[in-house]
Amino acid sequence: MRDRVYFYLYLCLIILFTLIHNIYFLAISLVIIFILSRSDFRYLIKKSLFSVLFFSLIVSLSYLLMGLFKEIDYSFLALFNLRVFLLTYISFWVLENINIFKVLPKNVAALVALSFSQIYQFRNSFLDFWMGVSSRWSRFGYIKWIKSLKAMSFYFLNKTLHNGQEISMGMKSRGFFDD
Repeated sequence: MRDRVYFYLYLCLIILFTLIHNIYFLAISLVIIFILSRSDFRYLIKKSLFSVLFFSLIVSLSYLLMGLFKEIDYSFLALFNLRVFLLTYISFWVLENINIFKVLPKNVAALVALSFSQIYQFRNSFLDFWMGVSSRWSRFGYIKWIKSLKAMSFYFLNKTLHNGQEISMGMKSRGFFDD
């Protein structure tokens, strides 16, 4: 029951923080959430920063580049980046503290479990592949990198097709699709 309450509170906060356009309110909310997440603070801030950094950098630089051609509102850029970080931090915090499978309906929870298992398998395969490639190189080479990228792409494409067929057959056998 606690997980369900936190999940619905999380959904309300997501909607609330998306609709609010006051940078000071969002900044104060972020500080309050930092205080509430006390023991997980360092882990969550590092995870959120790594997750948001590339996206925010690309969007911010594009927006600033657009400013060369037309007038832009710099406060919007600060508001946008603060909102993205706040929503990401809250999402990671909630997912660390609730059991998402208890909150979702059974069919949706089964699909999420299948997705998580696929993500975990692909992550492990990618790490194994990368460790194998990096252990065979004495130094970085562009041609070697392209060849390994091509091999990895074919591997993941074949793995995706095979796993997709296996999962769809398993889901059909459990009655997910009514054909």
